[in-house]
Amino acid sequence: MKCSSCNNKKNSRSKKNEICKKCISKEMHKYYLKNREKIKEKSKIWKLKNKDWVVKNSKGYRDKLKIDALKAYSNNNIRCACCGEQEIDFLCLDHINDNGAKERKNNKYGSAGIFKWLKKNNYPKDVGLQVLCFNCNISKRINRGTCIHKLK
Repeated sequence: MKCSSCNNKKNSRSKKNEICKKCISKEMHKYYLKNREKIKEKSKIWKLKNKDWVVKNSKGYRDKLKIDALKAYSNNNIRCACCGEQEIDFLCLDHINDNGAKERKNNKYGSAGIFKWLKKNNYPKDVGLQVLCFNCNISKRINRGTCIHKLK
């Protein structure tokens, strides 16, 4: 069957006189643009009423972003590149060239923001990131680019 809106055969559903996903998406976007403030207000009220659910799901989303990034920059073997620590909560991404502060200042995103950016850009390998535990990361910072494990 054809889409009743654009007459496209490929994207139409099986039932007669229905519109395809592309056309539905366009219509929903138009509706959102017309009613943006009303929708934002309803969303704000819903989030306040369902705060526990929002917090739980937001944390889950951020955790998944972090794990995906850690996998990408540790070749699916999530561990500290220096000491071998495997506890996810202790691990973070480290800028190999110690340019993290400069990058954060230029790009103005926090930890979840960089994880989103990395995912959106398909985890580029040329950004100079590695997985370190917080201890090795801080030690590297204190010792001007070299972790205490490497100094001993």
